[in-house]
Amino acid sequence: MAVDKIAQKIERAGVGFAISRQAGPSVLEIRLHHDTISALRGVGVAFELLNGTTPAQAKRILDVLNENVIGVRVTTASDVSTDNKTEAASG
Repeated sequence: MAVDKIAQKIERAGVGFAISRQAGPSVLEIRLHHDTISALRGVGVAFELLNGTTPAQAKRILDVLNENVIGVRVTTASDVSTDNKTEAASG
């Protein structure tokens, strides 16, 4: 009989941030330096700032993030099946 366990995979990538101005509030985009995180391929991630945030305030937030955040970590789970006999013998 098989038992399902969850295995975690942690992927990392260096990031930078940029301001995107569209209709509405300013948006801070996360820009990966390399396409190394499989779960984020083809995905864009951004933080929408509060209405009323001035361009100067958005720039200060951007500068703080770029100076202090060096990367992003993504943890994904995958099912791993094990045999009860193997588990019983080891436990």
